[in-house]
Formats: sequence, structure tokens, C-alpha cells
Amino acid sequence: MPRFAPLPARVAVLAVAMLASAAVPLAAAPLDLTAVPADAKWLMHVDMDAARDSVVVQRAWERVLKMHPHAGGMMDMVTRMAGMDPRKDLRDATAYGRDTDKRNGVMIVRAKANREFLTRMVEKAADHKTMKHGDYTLHAWTHKRGRHSGPVVGAFHKDDVMVFARTEAAVTAALDVLDGRQAAVTGDAPLAGRVRPGSIMVARATAVDPDTKCPVLKQGKGFRVALGEHEGKSFYRARLEMASPAAADDVVDVVKGFTALASLRWGGEADAMKLVDAAKTVVEGDTCTISWDADAEDVWKVVERAADSWEKRHRGRRGDGGCPACGKDGCGGCGKGECPMMKGGKAEAEKPLRDEEF
Repeated sequence: MPRFAPLPARVAVLAVAMLASAAVPLAAAPLDLTAVPADAKWLMHVDMDAARDSVVVQRAWERVLKMHPHAGGMMDMVTRMAGMDPRKDLRDATAYGRDTDKRNGVMIVRAKANREFLTRMVEKAADHKTMKHGDYTLHAWTHKRGRHSGPVVGAFHKDDVMVFARTEAAVTAALDVLDGRQAAVTGDAPLAGRVRPGSIMVARATAVDPDTKCPVLKQGKGFRVALGEHEGKSFYRARLEMASPAAADDVVDVVKGFTALASLRWGGEADAMKLVDAAKTVVEGDTCTISWDADAEDVWKVVERAADSWEKRHRGRRGDGGCPACGKDGCGGCGKGECPMMKGGKAEAEKPLRDEEF
């Protein structure tokens, strides 16, 4: 018999957190399974076009700009550094791996990019060198950023399609999949299947990293997740294939725990609890299926109120309260409210550029 349990609705917060700077509509770019090799063990796809169409994401970005005006300037800075404007040029990103070690993963980015600019930039990177694979030029360099430092290899498949990985072999194999020289996910393959319209994030896996720190996934064999918004409805779908029926029951217990925490935090707020109660978890054998739907307008009301509460707590801890005139952070009227990354920017800009700066 199926067993049901409610799921706490943190879905909207996750949607907003996923690159909420997307705010300009483009043509849709759903998951393209022909770019994923047939033997992939996992994939994750973020559709920025779908995010731009989301009521929750659009309003979240508008709120960020209103309360933190420097955010627009920061995105302008990112645009100059990246050779593209993520707010309108980034279409989607797909990551996958042929094993469960995420360090061996491949990322495919589709964007309206300035190819010449990016090529000049990478040529200045540490340990840069080039390799050829047929008509493609691969660029290899060392990414130096603390504990995240390491080798990177990248190539343009097309002017608007870029491939990145840690090794030359992974990039060349990815290019071969894109060109149809290696088999891609098709038909009834474990990672195959239609994508729900409006999906902002899609994740699928047929194996789980044994070193994962998530206690639930440690007992899992695979999963499918979709999160997004379509025709005014926010949605979340998940199916977890667990190692045993007992492990599936453990998931139910975790869900109940989150539900109890949500009730303690928002029990007195009817609209928030409405979102919590809208989700159900069905457990059959060793499989858990979770579904949740809510009006995007209702989701935004709860997210906005949570953001108001966070802003008040944040200003209270910081002690400045933002600009005395408008209450905004980083508007320029209050020195303390200025974005830390922008402080001293004028003086820094006047210094001669060092060779390693780009």
C-alpha cells in the first residue's frame, strides 16, 4: 500500500537561489539529451530561459535590484569579465558524468558569447596551452582559486556552445557526442524521458556517489528531480530509488521531521502552511515519489515575506539599517551600505593593470 507524508515547501527558495539574475526572456532551451552520452551516470540541467519566464524568479530579481541597487553594477562587472551578460545571454547549462565522481564531470554551456574575447582571456591564464581535435581547438589552463584550484580544459563546439571539463579526453569525448560520433541518451535509457514544461532545474542519476555526505542519498540507488514553474504554477517532482523498503521508510521519517520544523516556524501563517501541506510523498516498495504544486503568486507572497524578515534581521546584525533616506543597501547615500566588492573601486581602477589581471 502506498504511504503518504507531506513535504515542507522550500521549493520556491531553491528556485530563487538558482541564478535569480535571469530576467530577460529568450527562446526556451530545455534539456537536450542528445548532448549527454549514453553511458552517463548522472546529469543536471539548469534552464535559464525557463527561469526568466518564472514569476517567482522575475520578482525576486526585481526585489534584489530594489533593495540592493549595487547588484546591477555587480552584474555589469560580471558581464565585462565574462564577455556575456548572464541576465540575457546565458541560455542553459548541462553537467553530466560517466561515473559518480563529480570531479570527472563535463559541463556544456549555451550562451550568446563573445568568442574572440573569451579566447583572448583564456590565453592569458596560467599554464595555458592548446590542443587540436579534428577542427576543434581545445584550450587547457590551470584555474587558481584556493582549494578549488585545478586543471581546466575548454572548447567551443559552436559560437554559442562551450564545453568544459578537467581533462582533454573528457572534452574530446563530449565534442564527439555533440557531433553524433558517440552514442547519446535515447529511447528508454535510465536517464531518458520527457522534461516537464517550465523546468528550471532537472537532475537525474542512476548511481549515487558513495562518498556523498547526504545520509538519505547514501541509501539511494538513483533519483530524478524537476523544479520549475509553468503557466502560473510552481512545481517540484522527485523520485528516489532506495536500496530497500526500509530505506524508503527512512525518507518518510526525514520528510516528517522537516514538516515538523516547518510547522514550528510557520504554523501560525496559513498561507505558508498551505504550501507545506500541498506536497505529498508516496512510498511504494523501495521507491519514494514526491510531488508538489502551488500557485506562483502564493509562492511569491511567502518568499517575499521571508525576504522581508531576512532583510530586517540582516540590517539589525549589521547595525546600519541601509541608507537613512531610502533604507536600501548600497544605494550610495550610505557609505556603510555600499557593496564591499565596490568599495575603493575608483581608486583600484586608476592603478595600472598587472599582467595577470584580466
